[in-house]
Amino acid sequence: MIDRSDVAWSCLVDDTPEIWSSIVPWLATAIELARIEPSRIHVHHVCPLRPRLEELCHRLKINTRKTETFDLRFPHTNKIRQCATAFTDAKYVILTDVDVVFAGRPPLDKIRTPVAGKLVDEPNPPVEILRKIFSISGLPAPRSYTNTYCPSQKAPTDFETFAGNHNGGVLVFDCDHLAQIGQAWAHWARWLIGRVELLGRWSIHVDQVSFCLAVNQLGLDVGLLDETWNYPLHLNVASGGSEPFLLHHHAFFEDNQLLKQVSTGRTRDAIARVNDAIKTFRRKHLRDCAESGATSRDAD
Repeated sequence: MIDRSDVAWSCLVDDTPEIWSSIVPWLATAIELARIEPSRIHVHHVCPLRPRLEELCHRLKINTRKTETFDLRFPHTNKIRQCATAFTDAKYVILTDVDVVFAGRPPLDKIRTPVAGKLVDEPNPPVEILRKIFSISGLPAPRSYTNTYCPSQKAPTDFETFAGNHNGGVLVFDCDHLAQIGQAWAHWARWLIGRVELLGRWSIHVDQVSFCLAVNQLGLDVGLLDETWNYPLHLNVASGGSEPFLLHHHAFFEDNQLLKQVSTGRTRDAIARVNDAIKTFRRKHLRDCAESGATSRDAD
């Protein structure tokens, strides 16, 4: 079983409005709902942190680390830089996008493999493109999985994708393999950026496809997380199932930077809990910030 004191939690801040609006909700819910000790949190940043955010992290003893941009044309690849960090006494590190919030404590005891993630929610890119990329790379095609997505106003549709083609919003690594994965991931990202036409209109997914290439080249056993670990609020997801404890919201905010509420479904209670946690965190740690615009400009 993984002890919580053995886990580091990391995100990466880039200079976009969506990320600045999301960082305080990320920190708030990590601390208030997931009960993560601030000293176990690592905020990487490829741009200068805004002064009030930097002060907040310093006050709470959250680790911050200036990081070099991976490729300006493909900002999602910046997350690869986190793999070069020495997370000191951590045995596992969990990388999440900043536009993720914690609705509860993730069940870390479920992790059994050197790396784990959730398969992509949609065929991004289609498996035919993945097959072509693997063929050109010289790597054998890995095993495939069948997943299901729910197009708006349409019946659920099955699609095939490769093992390792994971949504990059939440990825779990055994630290014994982190540097090795990071080096392979960076290699394949550069390789794929040099041949980005292979991805066609799915070029935004360079980071995910290069991750798929890397873990398969290394022959790693990749665990599958279910959607409760990385629940997409921007997509139509089949009803039923367990309530999620990590919500991938893609800046699904009201003007006051609380998550938009839904009328029904399994995320309703989770969203309410998240919003209460954000407000509690603001009262505790950002008392001199307004509940709306000032927090956005100065703290987030």
